[in-house]
Amino acid sequence: MKLLLLADTSVPEALGSKFLRAAGPMGLDLQVAYSSPAPQFSPSMTRKRGKVFYRLADRRSWEWWGFQRQLLEQIKAHPPQLVLVTGILPLSRDVFAGIHKRGGRIVNYLTDNPWNPIHRRRCFLSNLPLYDHIFSTKQALRQRLEAAGVPSTSWLPFAYDPELHHPPQQPTSAGADVLFVGTGAEERLPWLNAISNLSGVSCQLHGNNWDRYPTPGWQRDDAVTGEAYCNAIGSARIVLGLLRQANGDLSTDRSYEIGAIGGCGLYQNSSEHRALLPGYPDEGFFSNPEELSYRVTHLLEQPELQQRLRALGSEALRSSDHTYGARLRSILDWEAASR
Repeated sequence: MKLLLLADTSVPEALGSKFLRAAGPMGLDLQVAYSSPAPQFSPSMTRKRGKVFYRLADRRSWEWWGFQRQLLEQIKAHPPQLVLVTGILPLSRDVFAGIHKRGGRIVNYLTDNPWNPIHRRRCFLSNLPLYDHIFSTKQALRQRLEAAGVPSTSWLPFAYDPELHHPPQQPTSAGADVLFVGTGAEERLPWLNAISNLSGVSCQLHGNNWDRYPTPGWQRDDAVTGEAYCNAIGSARIVLGLLRQANGDLSTDRSYEIGAIGGCGLYQNSSEHRALLPGYPDEGFFSNPEELSYRVTHLLEQPELQQRLRALGSEALRSSDHTYGARLRSILDWEAASR
């Protein structure tokens, strides 16, 4: 199998890096290419005029056009059987034509909602009918994707990476009473505010963009990765599993990672969270801020229940079926079946 991965592999936590590690044991003829507005890919974004151009050019940096030309040359020189794109990466129509002309197929593992104003790119939306298949982490998005012209879709949920997400390798000291790891968003404030007023409860927040929002009662820290991430989740007494309403999430990558690391997860109630955690008691789910406050208070008073949730989450999620290796295998199986 000749596979071309169009995905970010610049840091170990990037989605492309997770697929790259998953591909290692599979014996694939693998190539990687990627471009984005991030400065390491697009130096023009370090200058004001580059940022202005990006806004005017449908969120494409000046370097995007050069990347398309290089990508076309790569496809001509080494025609892939399958091209796997991750996320909302706009491509020129010539790229799709070049892949199909040489008998290849192009699919997307789509983890965000492309109609969400935060992510929306007209070029990407116009690409949708050109894909052979889109694997969406959101079941509810499939109908809209098909209405936009995508020939076929399927649900392929998030996963965890065993190399990144595992029980802490060294014993850690006690962490926060309540931990949340995630990007700052206004819709998350009611959940955080529901806990911040609880007396004697230490609350810790890791993530980017929280400087835009008031989070009284929460100790704020930068995004956390690697062993520090495992330590933070493993040492916290409770770890929140919040969803993103703007993205239409019913589960997230964190939904898998908390259990794989061995954290005591307290999850926003959803059909996918319930299905992921069979046997998980009602005490491990919440549906509104008031119930969240009650659940946190109750859990903090019940160390044995915390241990039970850790054990149930680990048993349910620390499985090869929930890894990015399994997700990549599903994508390759689709390609084989579609021939």
